[in-house]
Amino acid sequence: SAQNYYPVYDYGLANGTTRLELYGGMVLPQSDWTHDGQTVDLGNTGWTAGLGFYRNISRVITLGLDANYAQFGDGDKMNEGTANESYYRTGAATGLVAMRVNFFPRHSTRLYIPAGIGVGHIFVRENKDDGSHETFDSTDWAGMLGLGLEFDLDEAIIFGVEGRYYMMQTRSDVKEAFGKDHIHYTEVLLKFGFRF
Repeated sequence: SAQNYYPVYDYGLANGTTRLELYGGMVLPQSDWTHDGQTVDLGNTGWTAGLGFYRNISRVITLGLDANYAQFGDGDKMNEGTANESYYRTGAATGLVAMRVNFFPRHSTRLYIPAGIGVGHIFVRENKDDGSHETFDSTDWAGMLGLGLEFDLDEAIIFGVEGRYYMMQTRSDVKEAFGKDHIHYTEVLLKFGFRF
């Protein structure tokens, strides 16, 4: 007799497979900075987006490259109601050599820990009430550590959620203007991955 056919998907991670990941979400920046002797807010909750290209060295270990951009929301206004009123707009970009440690790699639902190290660039733009602006920027090393949960939707598509903590070393204009030798921020992400 005839029977209904149901496809059997090959879930889980396999050695030697490659994946492309696209992700986006929100960035939660720090807020305790100083400028000209006063505490300033470099940015509020904003958005972030990025992509990763990874190769499974084994079921447990994945290596690859990750690029991310985070745009902080506008900071609180300084000297509000005066002729010197201004606010900051801040962005940060990173390019990292990244790895992941996968837990439960043979299952369709997995936990993993991503980490990466590479280069980061930050700019801080002070927008003044008279329409002028001043920009401070810095390029130095950056690092990332996170925790993620992902699901196989089928043999090729993955969906996941991920939290990341970034830290970037600062130098040049940013360090001189704000007296900070590093910045840090957190990201909360939704992710789509494509295996091939």
